Amino acid sequence: EYVTPMFDVAWGPALAVFSVAIESANGTDGILASIATEEEMDHAVDNAALAIEVSLNGFQLAICIAGLCGNNTARDAYVRALHNFTLLGSSHLLADRHVQCVQSLLRLGRDDGELLGVTWEHIFRALTEIYRLHQVWEGMARNERKEIKAKERAARRTEREALAAASQHSDEGGQSEDELDDDVSDTSSEMSDWNDVHYLEEEMDKRMIDEANAMFIHDTIPLDLVDSIFQRSTTLSRRSLKDFVYQLCRVSRMEISGYGGHVGSDANDIDLTNDHYMKHHTLASSQHGGVGGGAGIGSTQPAIYSLEKLVEVTHFNMESRPRLIFADIWGTISTHLTSTALHEEAAVAMYAVDSLRQLSLQFLNREELGVFEFQRRFLRSMETIMARSAHVSVKELLLSSVEQLISIYGFDDGSGKSPHRGTLRSGWRSILIVIGTAGLDKNDSIALQGYKLLKDQIQQCLLVANGTVDGGDAGGRQPDSLLSEYFVDLVNTLLLYISGPRQDLSSESIDSLVRLSDVLAEGKVPLSSTRRKSAASPIATALPGGGVKASGDAGGNNELKLWWPMLLGLSQTMGDCRPEVRVKGLGTLMGIINKHFFPSVFDDVKVSANGDSGGEDNSSPQHGDLQTLQLVFRGILVPALEFEEMDGNSTSGFAPELLPPKFVHFITPPPAPNAAAVLGSEGGQSGQDWIDTTFEHLMDGCVSICLRSLEAFGSDSLVEEVLAMLNSCLLSDSGHLAVKGLRRLQQFVSKDLELKDITDDTWATVSHMLFRVMSIRGLPPLSALEAEGTTEEQKEHLKQEHAETMNEFIREQRFFSNRRYIGCNAAMVIGSLLTNKSIEESMGVHWYIFLTSGLGKGIRDWERAAEILDSKTTRPDTKPSPPHYLENLLYARRWMTKFLLSLLTQRDVSTLETAPCQHVLKEETESLLRAFLAKGSDGKPCSAIEMRNISGMVIDILEGFNSLGDDKISAVRNWLSPVLSACIQTNNGTIRTSVQILLTRMLKGANQIGGASNGNVPPEEGP
Repeated sequence: EYVTPMFDVAWGPALAVFSVAIESANGTDGILASIATEEEMDHAVDNAALAIEVSLNGFQLAICIAGLCGNNTARDAYVRALHNFTLLGSSHLLADRHVQCVQSLLRLGRDDGELLGVTWEHIFRALTEIYRLHQVWEGMARNERKEIKAKERAARRTEREALAAASQHSDEGGQSEDELDDDVSDTSSEMSDWNDVHYLEEEMDKRMIDEANAMFIHDTIPLDLVDSIFQRSTTLSRRSLKDFVYQLCRVSRMEISGYGGHVGSDANDIDLTNDHYMKHHTLASSQHGGVGGGAGIGSTQPAIYSLEKLVEVTHFNMESRPRLIFADIWGTISTHLTSTALHEEAAVAMYAVDSLRQLSLQFLNREELGVFEFQRRFLRSMETIMARSAHVSVKELLLSSVEQLISIYGFDDGSGKSPHRGTLRSGWRSILIVIGTAGLDKNDSIALQGYKLLKDQIQQCLLVANGTVDGGDAGGRQPDSLLSEYFVDLVNTLLLYISGPRQDLSSESIDSLVRLSDVLAEGKVPLSSTRRKSAASPIATALPGGGVKASGDAGGNNELKLWWPMLLGLSQTMGDCRPEVRVKGLGTLMGIINKHFFPSVFDDVKVSANGDSGGEDNSSPQHGDLQTLQLVFRGILVPALEFEEMDGNSTSGFAPELLPPKFVHFITPPPAPNAAAVLGSEGGQSGQDWIDTTFEHLMDGCVSICLRSLEAFGSDSLVEEVLAMLNSCLLSDSGHLAVKGLRRLQQFVSKDLELKDITDDTWATVSHMLFRVMSIRGLPPLSALEAEGTTEEQKEHLKQEHAETMNEFIREQRFFSNRRYIGCNAAMVIGSLLTNKSIEESMGVHWYIFLTSGLGKGIRDWERAAEILDSKTTRPDTKPSPPHYLENLLYARRWMTKFLLSLLTQRDVSTLETAPCQHVLKEETESLLRAFLAKGSDGKPCSAIEMRNISGMVIDILEGFNSLGDDKISAVRNWLSPVLSACIQTNNGTIRTSVQILLTRMLKGANQIGGASNGNVPPEEGP
């Protein structure tokens, strides 16, 4: 309250006074040295020393007061000024006053660290320079010893030369191996001396200053004082410790990356020897000589002194601090260690990884505290290093560190090798992620090293599951292993190896996954206490009933949580670029579902849809019921279809194998007989695409599960799931997948299912699927719609919108050109269903008429699409391309003619007289006759093939009408006569004759009915 205002006023002038006093307190410089007496000089020296002592005391008191009063500006100014007075790192000669400033700065860090805050940076920078000067002094001592040895060698060489000259006549050229070695050593020494002298000539002043400063600092600043600053970090408060650690990390980053910057920036590309004099001091470096290696401080490696001290500080505070407080500072430390481990210099990165290993060994000595997962937070930096490091040596060291952690702190294997066995808990997640990430590495040695670690853990789990490992408790509970808490993480690690680039490891990992599924199915994977207490699974509540089993118990939900990652991971293998992995992964997935998600025996006891058996419970499914299978379909199997759209050929245009039989080309060029094989060989992917290698296997597996569920549960719920899966194919952007889905739908309905199992709801689903697939997405009207009363501006706006819609439709048609294969295949599927007597009887006349009407709607949509495309684009050239909409239209009309004839000839009069049947017959007959009359009449060219086919269909339909009995003719007379009247003037004689005959019959029949009606008079009114 009283000190703060006074200090705010006085600190600035006081700083100026203290600074001037220290700067001018040299005692012997200037004019005074030439005119003063010896006694006056002594007084001047004493006064200068006193002024320095008072000023430094003022600095210390001002910094403490500023820290206590919260005046960060004043504190930062004083500490910065004191650091500047040390002249450390400035290449200037240090005097007594500068060393006193250094001592004051260090005492401040040792005694008053609680008040320094962000100004710790200046102290750490001074400590780095002090350490460098100590290293320079050690280099001087080392070079001095080398000089003494060199002189001794020179004396011995002179003596040997004298002896050799005396005995040259008797022993000329005879030198022992020892003498030869000495000569080589002497030559190297001479070369080193010459290089030192040469370099000394260039930097004589700096070298002399550095030597003097190094000797001065070595004599006045002991390293014990430096070490005490870091050791006393354990006494700092939580806030002060955060500032201490943050600034130490900041200075360490500066050292590693150069002046400023951060690890990973362009500063790493700088030649540090050109920026830091401390890196190229010739006394401490052997890089200018020919011997000694390169381990001195003059090497090109970045400085890591602050990094070393950071590791020491972490070690000091790890044991003395509560874990919550230590976790607070560990975030800053781990970030710096991680970024350092990603340094471009492998030696620096390896030092950071080794530091992390040592700290991990110390941290894991302490037991894990409940659900805090401190181990996971501590080891998480290993995940980032493994994923982002570019050095193989760093990854090898990291995997070796992980192996050491597992061997010391992993689950007890009964060997009793380590007293700390079992202390590794939440850290398993990070360790398994590191091991799994190794499987994605490009280097084979890294992947194999990681897989060896994973394989050992899987083997340990299998031994525990089989009861061959000693341990557990008196209650029969099995000993702890990865099966206890980290089964899902173990599965995810295996899945990383499955998705890795090595096919052998992928195959072995799939086999290991099968073994784990067997262990899980046998109930040997215990549910953890946290799982038992968890709420209902959101996965389970997604289905009616909210549970996996009929009882909806939490145990069933938790068990599905263990199965789900395994099933989902295997479904992801279907998107692998390697066909072998795709097929094996799919086969494994289907095998697991069939083996573990059905009753073991369902022939004797029929299982109900809710999972309850009619008899004893020995045949009920252990790992799910019908609802679980529905969930597997929706969450596992159906999403696998998305991998086809991710295939590079999913939207490719030309695919002749998708054309139905007897398809007529009259616009696009027909494909060559071996066009599909030639196209595949040119693309280099013949038979290797997802649609060719995986789709059929996937659908076969799904249908097999569906048929088995019909037998096991007596419910057709999975039939709807298979239809939903096929519907996803039909709605796909990929025409290839849609055509495959259509053909598989035909096979599913006509061959896989028995007609007795197909209900009316199933036929409704199938019919609506086929109805929708024939529509064209985004089909615009031929012209802009204009309402009455619209202004000219509104009309222009509507025209612009319509033009943009047309352009968008054309662009989409070009990009998804292979969707034009859907129309002809949909017509073929409908035709194959409606021409099958058994299927026709099963579905009934209602859905027969519905599908016929849907095909007619598709024909009209294709006709409109063809008109739009022909008006905006030119007709296809000789290049192979998907079928034109007019070609699809012609193919569909051939099927439509058959449907109409079937309705006319095979249905009774009562069926023909129904409104839906009358509507279909009238609309589709009119459409066919209009198309026939329009060909060639509008001046547009018409293909002879198209005209011949349409004429044949008109003749067939007219002959069908002529073959009807009078009762059926009377049922269609009202709408057929106006339709036929337009065809009387046609140039086709056959059609004209058929029309005349049919009109004559209808007129005669109408007259007979009219005459009978007129003559039907009551008897009493007759003559």
